[in-house]
Amino acid sequence: MMSPTAKSSSTLAADRPSTHSQQQVPSNWPEDITYLTDHTYSTAVTADQRTALTRTGSADATWTQIPSASIQAPTPLLEILTITDNNHPAAGQRGLFATQHLPPDSFICLYLGHVHTNTMSDQDPHSDYDLNLDHDLGLSVDAALSGNETRCTNDYRGIAERPNAEFRDCYVQVPCAKRSSGTKWERRVAIFVLSAGKAGKRKAGVRAGEEVLVSYGKGYWEGRKAVASLRRDEEMLRIAQLALDS
Repeated sequence: MMSPTAKSSSTLAADRPSTHSQQQVPSNWPEDITYLTDHTYSTAVTADQRTALTRTGSADATWTQIPSASIQAPTPLLEILTITDNNHPAAGQRGLFATQHLPPDSFICLYLGHVHTNTMSDQDPHSDYDLNLDHDLGLSVDAALSGNETRCTNDYRGIAERPNAEFRDCYVQVPCAKRSSGTKWERRVAIFVLSAGKAGKRKAGVRAGEEVLVSYGKGYWEGRKAVASLRRDEEMLRIAQLALDS
């Protein structure tokens, strides 16, 4: 995975991780990764930063609000499959596939992991699953050791002509005992199906059985290429170069 900034969307909770014994996990879930139903938080994340994640401003007034009833874990919309196509850049690894038709602009799944500050002492520089959560607050979410289905989402390069999904900022409804409603809206990043586009070229959305693919951004692959060169990792270098050439 990568550390891009999620794209803002048009309008449409616990801190403790769920373990395999407490929570049903998706089929083909990696045994060494903790499955989450919500974020966990680093002790370095302050109370003020947590509070700021619930504030809305003019810039994010149009973000999609996702009610708690719309979130299921595991999600019935997706399945994790092992890639068997040897020509696929992630051959032998996992990919994320739609179990049913996903219409354009529809919410697919939250990107969950461990929320940490962007200080050097609070992040893993070797993680491939680190996603920017809030640049101004200096927070990111890392799914290297814990996360949900979305950590298996692959980059489209070398697989398809273009992505069919994207990361977007959004708000989700979470429990809050301090509010009379019993809930509050808190910032998250999620994967959404791409819009149909002005010309309607993406009006099909994501078909049942189709792999959900996003763009990591060329910066991610350039970074992977640099790391591969330093490590003299020929396989990583091959995959990074294939992605950059596509």
